[in-house]
Amino acid sequence: MANFKSAILMTGSATTASGQDVELIAPIDVQNEDRISFQFYNPNGTAGHIDTIKVYGRLAATSGTLGAAAEWTQIGDDVVVSGSSSALKSISTTGLMWVGATISGTTTFGAGHTYALLRQA
Repeated sequence: MANFKSAILMTGSATTASGQDVELIAPIDVQNEDRISFQFYNPNGTAGHIDTIKVYGRLAATSGTLGAAAEWTQIGDDVVVSGSSSALKSISTTGLMWVGATISGTTTFGAGHTYALLRQA
């Protein structure tokens, strides 16, 4: 019997935002996924324009409030992306029900801050 795998690629971008821990990737139901890979891109031409991304996971049946300490747990360290660069993060979703991500920047940023997300089952 063949081992069939599937993959879904999603892309998006941050809307204009400032402040800390702004939703970048809304909660995604991953209970049927094996692995999730994230790629984040910061288009600012200056290295001092730094994005800090936090990827979160949740075990509960409902998504709750992304990033809330009582509901979500950060997966791994902060993903720091300076201007004109990108970062890649891959996680196993075994046992997770939900994932999502927030972004914080050293400056107000616009829609050029993009992400790609590969869901693998």
